[in-house]
Amino acid sequence: MAATDSGRVKLFTGHLVRGALLNLIQNADPDLAQKLHEPHQQRPYSVTPATPVAHQRTIRENLWWIQPGEQVRFHAGFLQDHIGEKTFQKILEGRPEIKLGETPFTPVRIELKRTTYEELVKTAQPEPVITIRFHSPTQLPIIGRDFPLLFPDPRYVYGSLARLWNQNAPPQVQVDTQQLHDWIEKNVYIRKYQLQTREIDVGKQVKLAGFTGTLEYLLNSMEEYAPWINILTRYAATANTGAKRTTGMGATQKIEHPKPQYQQQT
Repeated sequence: MAATDSGRVKLFTGHLVRGALLNLIQNADPDLAQKLHEPHQQRPYSVTPATPVAHQRTIRENLWWIQPGEQVRFHAGFLQDHIGEKTFQKILEGRPEIKLGETPFTPVRIELKRTTYEELVKTAQPEPVITIRFHSPTQLPIIGRDFPLLFPDPRYVYGSLARLWNQNAPPQVQVDTQQLHDWIEKNVYIRKYQLQTREIDVGKQVKLAGFTGTLEYLLNSMEEYAPWINILTRYAATANTGAKRTTGMGATQKIEHPKPQYQQQT
């Protein structure tokens, strides 16, 4: 989307993107917007922070200064069809003004990618190495603890994603989270990583910390739950990973490895 006026926003914009998205949903379906605000639930959507398109951010006084015409992009993931459909319908109806904080934008280009839970399961193949990049700070909730984990232990990365998957996926493609946890504990470990901790300001004098960077998981087995590591890694690109997904935390990308080329011998 392109800025229609100048403005300043915080360096981390995930919570501002969430506000813009919820405003679109409110205008399209007030009842749905109210349901999405209900506390104590895993919300069926995610967002990524806005990033500039084809230009560097102008940063002064610890703020991002945006000029008219500058373009930014963000990603919104919908884990239930009806939420995405109503939101996109509202955007396509009349190119509504979208605000990040107080800075107004107008849609320029929309890319839509859709898949089903069944398709993710059907097309997934086990891979011996899974490479992931965490683009925005990520923290992992651990059941029974009051504080999150700031390291991508695969038991908790995929445990968190599996619980979210089961909440939204049809019953026939859900996964046993305890058995998955036990299998990962025996068969998945971190081979190498380049990670750092980053603190972000999400407004209202609240700061959150999380890890960002790239790592490789190595799988010792290609049997049993191995395909689920691929399934849930691909799911994370839409769902985000861990806690605070709707504020833009946990933005996740699966890095694809090129397939080996074999030469036919004569």
